[in-house]
Amino acid sequence: MAKQRVLLDSCVIIEAFRTNCWKALCQHFDVETVQCCVDECCAGDKLRPGRIDVPRQELLQGLARVHDVSDLMLATLSLSCDDLPALDDGERHMMAWLYAHPAEAVITSISTADRAAIRASYVLCLVDRVVSLQQLAKTAGSNRKQLGDLEHQFTEDWLGTVRMQLKLGVL
Repeated sequence: MAKQRVLLDSCVIIEAFRTNCWKALCQHFDVETVQCCVDECCAGDKLRPGRIDVPRQELLQGLARVHDVSDLMLATLSLSCDDLPALDDGERHMMAWLYAHPAEAVITSISTADRAAIRASYVLCLVDRVVSLQQLAKTAGSNRKQLGDLEHQFTEDWLGTVRMQLKLGVL
């Protein structure tokens, strides 16, 4: 039986490494991302306090696929969806890939903890595909400590609130 596909943004990947649930996610799901998110996860000053180290090799070994996003995909998204919110590069690349591959978008779960990216998924009619890291980690068998260590924006409660705000038109 094929594993469920999940497309993760940089913030979710970094939080999965921070809470030590990365390996469980990769064993349970076919974890995918875009190249820009790989680069974002592995960038930054390794000596900066509070920075979460994401070893490139470990990240790549866990991923089922890394999607390339072309300038044409980015331009098409921008021209076709002028009502998208401003997005960070990784999330913009994810949305461009999803927009360019609608058949794959409907079978792929998306995980992000970025409010603008969730708004973008709403504009692209994919908000029901968005799932919290908490739900993914729980499904993958992460333990209570790992789930309890998640920052609030990675929880079902937070995601539910954002979805409700979108549907009510207050976000």
